[in-house]
Order: sequence, then C-alpha cells, then structure tokens
Amino acid sequence: MSGSESVTPGSLIDLLRQRIIGAISTATAPGKWRVVVADRPALKIVSSVLQMHSVLEQNVVTIQLITRNRQPYPDMDAVYILVPCADSISRVIDDFRVDSRTGELQHRKYARAHLFFTGALSDTLLAHLRSSPAARYIKAVAELYIEYNPIESRVFLTTPSEQPFYALYSPHALNLVSRDLDAAADRLLSVIVSLGIRPYIRYYRPLSSAPYEALEPSLMSGYGTATACPRIAESMAALIQQKLNDYYSHESNTDNSTKRPETLTPSVVIVLDRSVDLYSPLLHEFTYQALVHDLIDLDGGNTYTYTLESTDGQSQSAEAELSEQKDPIWRQLRHWNISEVSQTLADKFEKLLKDNFGMQAAKQV
Repeated sequence: MSGSESVTPGSLIDLLRQRIIGAISTATAPGKWRVVVADRPALKIVSSVLQMHSVLEQNVVTIQLITRNRQPYPDMDAVYILVPCADSISRVIDDFRVDSRTGELQHRKYARAHLFFTGALSDTLLAHLRSSPAARYIKAVAELYIEYNPIESRVFLTTPSEQPFYALYSPHALNLVSRDLDAAADRLLSVIVSLGIRPYIRYYRPLSSAPYEALEPSLMSGYGTATACPRIAESMAALIQQKLNDYYSHESNTDNSTKRPETLTPSVVIVLDRSVDLYSPLLHEFTYQALVHDLIDLDGGNTYTYTLESTDGQSQSAEAELSEQKDPIWRQLRHWNISEVSQTLADKFEKLLKDNFGMQAAKQV
C-alpha cells in the first residue's frame, strides 16, 4: 500500500483496497512478475480506491484492458479482475485459443491465468470455463465481492443504474424495478461479505403499501391513481436474504472455515427506502461538504481544478483532491457546520503564520 494512502480503522475504502491488493499480490509466487487484466467495470472499481503506482508496486508489469488488442506476455502469469459476465468469460477463453480440429494450442497470451471476479460467478459460466480449452491454464478462480462504491470510509453507493430513483418509484418504469433491485442487492452483498458479518435483515414497510404486483394496474394509468407506496425495502430485504443464503451455502461447502456463517460477526442490517423520509432531499445542509458541492464544480465529485499564477507571471492549471485519505483537514471538517469551519480554518491559518517566519515576512511585504 502506498505511503500516501492513509488507513482509517474500519474503513470500507481500506477493506476494498486490501481485497484487491491481496488478490493481485498473492496470485503468483512472491517476487514473480505478473500482468493485471481487467474489464472496464472492474477497472473502475480498482481505480476508485487505488492509484496505478500502488498496483504496479505488486510486481505488476502493466495493467491491460481486456477489450483492447493487448500485447502478449507468454512467460508471465495474468491476474484477471473481471465482472462475472459471459463477455468477459469468452475473452478469457480466447486468450488461450486452441485449434478446434487438432486440439493443439494455437495462441496463448499469458503463461497461466488467475481469475478474480467482482461478484458471484454463476454455475453456468463456471461450467463454461471448466469445459473450455483454457481450463488447463487457469490456476485459480475466486470471487472478491467488491461490487460497491465507497465514497467515504463509512459511506458507500450501490447505484444499480443511471436513474435508480426513477426506476424504483416511477409508475412508468415498472419493468426496471426487478433489474435495479437485483443489482443493488448484489452490491450490498459485496459490502456485507467485505465486512465479514452475519446480519439479521430488518426492513421498513410503509403503513400504506402494497407489492408491485398489486400496484401495477393502477400505476400504469398514471400518478393520480396511485394510493399506496411500493414495498421497496421489503423487496430489497428479501433479495439480500436470498443472496446471503446462497453465499453461505456455497461457503459452507468449501474448505475455508473462516468464511462459514457460524464464524462471522452477528450484526443487523436495516433496509429503508425514501418513503421513510421524504423531506431530506428538499432540505439544504449547512455543512462544509454540502457548501463545497453547491458552489464548486468538482470533477468526478472530488477533484477541484483551478489556475495558479507563478512568480514569473505564468498561469498554470492545478488540481486539489478532496479525499479523506490524502487531506486530513477535509477529513476533519467536511461534516462540520460551515460557521464552525470558518472559525477553525481562520485559527489554523493564524497558527500557520505564527509558526512560519517566512510566511510572516511575505505577509508584511
């Protein structure tokens, strides 16, 4: 782990980072060079918590995108980090191509393959891998459960689509509900597995509620006829419990006793939906973090680009990243009320001037 990336106890960011680095660093023998191959969704997860140099420090020669025309490294093992989908599986198999008539190896990009999937790999896809000519070159298959986006140490997103609120609540998007709920449940499962907990699932049901099946006839005719709120939290809770049961069943049949349900920490997961609090989206927060997002255009939600003028009068572009790992002041003050932040920053600046003689002289000039 890079020295510039500080560790926060219990941080989801650190847990995700450790799972990825652990997969890359332990896939091959210590000191042996390797190649990392990823698809776009997996690469997005990796880059959200790791800088490229942190990956390359794990004896990695290069990071390759599986959808591109890649340079072969037939003498090195490849560590694949992929979403568990048919397209990625087909591309792995194609990296170890065999002549269909003779059965002889026709093309091999890497010496061996170590496959790590961001979520659960279906039995169908696993069977496809096992029956393929590439099977003899696959040395490991594992599920990392890293399909979530930790935007802070204790805040994460399970965003299943570009417009999840519309998909879950609009009467004109009932065909999208199951898809988004299933995707969000997969991502929440990743969080639960990463935390190493065995949760009891509890959920909120509105007083005026109904299953989607009962709502559908009235909702299809417009908002005005809707009289009940869909049981989103209840549906999500049922999906999470089902996926957890499948996960526990799978792990109970493995040799890894540390992942069996009885060895995990008991916890409670409470599933809520927006109907429990309709007012928060309409309120304005007076925190430092809210003010920054209101007034500044941040690239990627956390990077501020501005212009600096050097001593010789030349202008140059600079970036400031608002990251709890890299900016201790941001980590300390982001959730404070703006009035407290103003006073604290003024005090810190005065202390900086007092402790730095050179800055005092510059201020006087």
